[in-house]
Amino acid sequence: MEENFLLLFRFDNPLESSVEFMKIWREYDSDNSGYIEADELKNFLRDLLKEAKKINDVSEDKLIEYTDTMLRVFDANKDGRLQLSEMAKLLPVKENFLCRQVFKGAAKLTKEDIEKVFSLYDRDNNGSIENEELRGFLKDLLELVKKDYDAQDLIEFEETILRGVGYDKDGKISRKELTMILLALAKLPPEDDQ
Repeated sequence: MEENFLLLFRFDNPLESSVEFMKIWREYDSDNSGYIEADELKNFLRDLLKEAKKINDVSEDKLIEYTDTMLRVFDANKDGRLQLSEMAKLLPVKENFLCRQVFKGAAKLTKEDIEKVFSLYDRDNNGSIENEELRGFLKDLLELVKKDYDAQDLIEFEETILRGVGYDKDGKISRKELTMILLALAKLPPEDDQ
């Protein structure tokens, strides 16, 4: 019963954005290994069930059973842990705005397109994209060019993208830097075409 609930919960309650996803990732990847191991997944599932107020007290045996089931369903490479792309299937986001056709091979991006993306990721409205906002944006970008990815891929992608825009090392992306990234990305073919 609860197993079905967990699987249905993910469809009924998608996250608003990849910014939220990255906050959750950082919270539950407690050892910063770049993966959600079985114990970390068990903690996530316990909190998820409590949050949904479906079950107040789940036995340890049941949690282990749910964890094993989630790993069987979502651990595509069967390494006993969830990498970023696998966890993204367990915790879907409502929409990766960057996957819209306007960004794929776009001849031109309008100022409105850029502004929409900027406001989507600048969650605290401070005029820059930073921290989890930045990681959420980069996760969405990475999904455009690579279907199977882990935390190390995200780190390398971040370094490449930021180096490419002459990132000013303040830990933030400005509107101008975002525009450069989106224009460069619009010219790239998807992973399947490469």
